[in-house]
Amino acid sequence: MTLVACGQGGGGLYQAPSPSSTDGSPPSASETGAAGSAIVIESPTEGESVSVPFSVSGEANTFEAALTVEVVDGSGTGMCVRQLMATSGSGTPGTWEGTLAFPPELNPLPVMLRAYARSAKDGSVIDLVEYPITIATDRPPIILTSPACYQVYDLGGLMMVTGTAALFEAALTVDVRDASGTTVATLQVTADECCVESNFSSSLTLPDDIPPGLYDVVAYSLSPKDGSVENEFPVQIEIR
Repeated sequence: MTLVACGQGGGGLYQAPSPSSTDGSPPSASETGAAGSAIVIESPTEGESVSVPFSVSGEANTFEAALTVEVVDGSGTGMCVRQLMATSGSGTPGTWEGTLAFPPELNPLPVMLRAYARSAKDGSVIDLVEYPITIATDRPPIILTSPACYQVYDLGGLMMVTGTAALFEAALTVDVRDASGTTVATLQVTADECCVESNFSSSLTLPDDIPPGLYDVVAYSLSPKDGSVENEFPVQIEIR
């Protein structure tokens, strides 16, 4: 099954791809990735309980250093997905790291953490590594409900920005950043109430003069003490 990204205006859930090898049979998934595997997940560890947003990291030696990490619930529904690049690949092992961020559930959520590559020949899932972790119920100071993980937008399209925040003066900033971390669009947002979790809602017209590709939408606040960036909640989207 082909990965279906969230459509414009859609929610954060998607049908995760069904892994298949190049001959049509399911690939053998490994837990964490054994020594010599094309992909190894080092953190979080199997069975660990994590709070969103959380960092996923490991090593990889894949074609063009590309890989995908995602979280899938027991029904096969994807909760969040992120495309990543390792520091090297195509015969040279490298390291990789990324952040997965999505709204937590009211109860602890058992999920499968997966990492895999795509075949250069036919695009099928290969080098699959997966094992269970649990998503804790802890609610971070900022939560984006829109955009959702891997939501797709048009160049120059309107992006709704919604979520909850519990922040000093209820103020937060939302940046759209390219792969190098350069901000290509920014939005100042104020939640409904100060210092307690409350809703925020706004919209941002995406630039129409940027290259199509993957971008991070990052919501964050500034420390009232020293002005440093804190409470980042990053979501990867695609702009076409």
